[in-house]
Amino acid sequence: MCAVALVALVVLVTGCGDDSKDKTTAAETTTAETTTAQKNGPVPPSLRTIESASEDIIDLALAGKRGEVVQKAKRLDAAAKGEPGDELKTRAARVTKLAPSAPLLQVAIASNQVFELVPALFAQYKTVVPSSVTTLDYLDFEAKLESRANDRAKLRRAATLLGTTWDSLRSQVKDTRAAARFDAHVRAIRKLTDNANPEKTQREAQHGLDLVDELEESFEEK
Repeated sequence: MCAVALVALVVLVTGCGDDSKDKTTAAETTTAETTTAQKNGPVPPSLRTIESASEDIIDLALAGKRGEVVQKAKRLDAAAKGEPGDELKTRAARVTKLAPSAPLLQVAIASNQVFELVPALFAQYKTVVPSSVTTLDYLDFEAKLESRANDRAKLRRAATLLGTTWDSLRSQVKDTRAAARFDAHVRAIRKLTDNANPEKTQREAQHGLDLVDELEESFEEK
């Protein structure tokens, strides 16, 4: 992993620093994508599996489908074991451990902690979609989940990082309609971080996840 991508990952994991540091990290992540993506091949299937399985586990857990969560967790753990990096293996193993009996919200949050690592891993490879788009995906999941857990501090952190990550990415988005819609989403989620109306907060976070799909499509259509 390149040093810049690693710095971005560490900041996300620790949640430390003020807004200016968050902005620097987002900018550095974008730079890392442009400098490293040209040197490497496509994202390997194992990382694609980690990406999809960690997202699927979140959705399945929130839908109450424990049996499917357990099966996906095993798939996630197997894919992580084939990748370098102890942190990835540790987080994936925790999901597998929690999946059979822990509260499903706890399982979903643990799976999103795996997904948190995906953008920096993707930044090592050549991708059409910037890895910071995946960071937006992670942060909207984080906002949705922490709203359910009523952890306002983590919800605020997710909203703050969503804004700084989007600021660093926005100039690369050529679809003006998609960009304007995400601008509005960032403003909306920031206003909801008191979690006074959790259902509204979670709907807005889900709206953000849908908008991330639009952003991905806009890059793929280039």
